[in-house]
Amino acid sequence: MKQPVVVAGAGVIGLTVACKLQESGRYSVVVVAENAPGELPTGEKQSTKWASPWAGAHWRAWASNQDTTLQEMEIKTYRAMMSIAANVSEAGIHVAQGIDLFEELPEEKPWYISMVNDGVELPVESLPENVMYGVQYSTLLIDVPKYLNYLSTRFKSLGGTVVKKHIDHILDATQYADFEQNTMVIVNCTGLGSHTLGGVCDQAMYPSRGQTLLVKAPDAKRTITRLGKQFGYIIPRGNDTVIIGGTTDKNQWKCEPNALITDTIISRALNLEPSLLPVDARVLDKDAQVQALKKNIISVNVGLRPMRDGGVRLESESMRTAENGKVVVVHCYGHGGFGYQSSLAYADKVYDLVNAAVF
Repeated sequence: MKQPVVVAGAGVIGLTVACKLQESGRYSVVVVAENAPGELPTGEKQSTKWASPWAGAHWRAWASNQDTTLQEMEIKTYRAMMSIAANVSEAGIHVAQGIDLFEELPEEKPWYISMVNDGVELPVESLPENVMYGVQYSTLLIDVPKYLNYLSTRFKSLGGTVVKKHIDHILDATQYADFEQNTMVIVNCTGLGSHTLGGVCDQAMYPSRGQTLLVKAPDAKRTITRLGKQFGYIIPRGNDTVIIGGTTDKNQWKCEPNALITDTIISRALNLEPSLLPVDARVLDKDAQVQALKKNIISVNVGLRPMRDGGVRLESESMRTAENGKVVVVHCYGHGGFGYQSSLAYADKVYDLVNAAVF
């Protein structure tokens, strides 16, 4: 008989973990989440409480040269996603050229440039104004809505169940599986929700507000990130639309779009990638270019990245129900802006922790 497991949270981490556990054949998994992939009523948007739908997303290393733990998570996921891109068209992952531009000269070469495909340093003479260093490599573009739906569909096809419910306490998740005499196992993948979720209430969690624009731009094929005071990024989704951004507003909970920020995002994005505009619009003056790209805005988006002081919480914890039943809670949350690009490796780590708790 398969061991029941309840995964709380249906973002990219929760769904990836759920797939990993379910496909092993050892576990019968139920995902419980207030928000999950699926069709919404006309005019409704996904909740800003749910970070995953608002991501870009692409693979661009978040780990510093000193953070070997996150390096491992990112490069392992990079390699796994390269395989998905080559073999699973419905996943919405594509290989593309990536460029990272640094306004300040790094003390040492970025760790990832020797580990990714086709990684090279850019010639100094090719760099934009006020950029000191740049690298180019083959990376991954993730069509977020398509990938989340792929994960959800895959999980269900493996026999998994998704229940759309809000829980107030992490132990409330135990009611969604029949554990009988089995060890009760909950995997907490609630992201920013762990800040207020009963039984967790992690005060190390905080939001980083991100505002982005989804624009129609079929000629833009590269993902480009500029790091520094003129921070900005361009992430094509492989379907003629592009996410441009963005902001990283620490401890900002407000989710209303800001018109001035929209103008700044557009201006910086055009400096990075003129091909966001049709050829005939690229000869216009700067103000006219901004207005031209504004006409191609599909949506203005605001999401809250689930940041955590101290990094990702990845550990097991023993808890007790009101009836004194033992519950093993495996925590995996706090992935900030690197959830997608580390998700598959973190799912492997959770799988190991669940195995250790059960067997």
